[in-house]
Amino acid sequence: MSEPFEIIIGPQNTQIKVFLLRREHIDRVHALELASYPDAWSKELFLPEINNKTGNFFVFFINEELMGYAGYWIGGEEAHITKFTVAPEYRRKGFGTLFMNFIFEQVRKEHAQKIVLEVREMNYPARRLYEKMGFQSIGIRFGYYAKTRENAVVMMLPLDNPSEQEM
Repeated sequence: MSEPFEIIIGPQNTQIKVFLLRREHIDRVHALELASYPDAWSKELFLPEINNKTGNFFVFFINEELMGYAGYWIGGEEAHITKFTVAPEYRRKGFGTLFMNFIFEQVRKEHAQKIVLEVREMNYPARRLYEKMGFQSIGIRFGYYAKTRENAVVMMLPLDNPSEQEM
């Protein structure tokens, strides 16, 4: 594997290598996607994320093991999280919070003023994580998930403006 985009330190001083998504990651990302969602993205849907000029898609590794991935698009002052997945063996151990904070840092660098995402209405663990991080429900997308017809809760987080904090 090539040089990481960044190295972050996780719970219990775990060293996590963060990479921008590349073709060499697609098979592992897709396998985790299939294990995590009934309406998983196809491999072909991940490919445009490799060279996406309107956002970034990150993969998180411990040693050679994929821990999770997260992608976002930027439109104006809004960041839209398109994917956020933590591998089952790393859930409820603080890694989701760590990865989300990493995404917050990245979108702030791109001058986003708020973050929006959709989450399955029945995905209570993810909704609790997002609420703990300050996201608020702002709406429902009825039948959003095509295969299951499940609703999505739309959540939004306004980001603090660092220049205002320094005043």
